[in-house]
Amino acid sequence: MLPEPILETRVFAPATVANVACGYDVLGFAIDSPGDEVVVRHSNKPGLRITTITGDGGKLPKDPEKNTAGVAALDFLRHLGMQDRGIEMEIHKKMPFGSGLGSSAASSVAGVYAVNRLIGEPLTKKQLLPFAMAGEASADGAWHADNVAPCLLGGIVFIRSNEELASGHRSADQSGTGNFA
Repeated sequence: MLPEPILETRVFAPATVANVACGYDVLGFAIDSPGDEVVVRHSNKPGLRITTITGDGGKLPKDPEKNTAGVAALDFLRHLGMQDRGIEMEIHKKMPFGSGLGSSAASSVAGVYAVNRLIGEPLTKKQLLPFAMAGEASADGAWHADNVAPCLLGGIVFIRSNEELASGHRSADQSGTGNFA
């Protein structure tokens, strides 16, 4: 028996703390809240459309090419050759801009993760990382994963190389001391 297709999915992407101690642009961790929420659903109209944005005071663009969540999702869909697939996206901002909590990273991660889930999860979380980074880079112009990686992977993340996306990850539920995976 085939699984039921997903018609709509809602995801939460947590805030992060980056630039931890001496780990400028290479060390960050996820926190439980606040965070951003993204809802995606299939649509009969081709392409990705952002239909709703709340919690932004009208500051964020609904144009997917100019929105961090949209950029991440579009790059992902283009990679899969599915850029014409009809998808509607809602973005619910639940953290302040410029707070140092990775607001743009959370939107970027939530956008690409939600679309990946909606279309059957063809890529792993780690494989989604470059698309999430592209979304965040569209907001700040920098290519680094210190907010995006912990938001996507959870726990604390050490980025050994932003170019190769080599990272070490330690989940929050692991106990004791040890090395990053």
